[in-house]
Amino acid sequence: YSRELRLNLETVSLKGLLCDVFGLVKVPVGVKVVDLVDCDLQVNVDVAKMHRVFANVVKNAFDAMPNGGVLTINCEKAAGLLEVCFSDTGEGMSDETLSKLWTPLFTTKAKGMGFGLSICKRIVEAHGGKVCVKSQIGKGTAITIALPFEALT
Repeated sequence: YSRELRLNLETVSLKGLLCDVFGLVKVPVGVKVVDLVDCDLQVNVDVAKMHRVFANVVKNAFDAMPNGGVLTINCEKAAGLLEVCFSDTGEGMSDETLSKLWTPLFTTKAKGMGFGLSICKRIVEAHGGKVCVKSQIGKGTAITIALPFEALT
């Protein structure tokens, strides 16, 4: 966690990046994935690190839907940023959990180590982006990863 992040940037398709992630992460029975990402979007990112970010967010969404649900992925250009949003219909998080979400060693999982989301946030910020989370108990969670337009080609 404390190591300096070095980025190996390359231009790739956002859609392709997401397809790679779903090749690594198994979609649970009862969960439907709705991918609304525009096929033509290109991003300039460290592919391995963004795989890690997206896979972590997707796995957390799946964990939040133990009885099934829907994960919707979409993106849009807004306020000088490319925003990739992962919205699940899971259990949602309390305000207390949200306030601790980015703290290293904080976890709500029995076998979690508490570094996943804090590392993801560092990776996104190293790309010049930011992460935003909105959640409502019983309704689900939306995690938005925003990357600067300069990252687009």
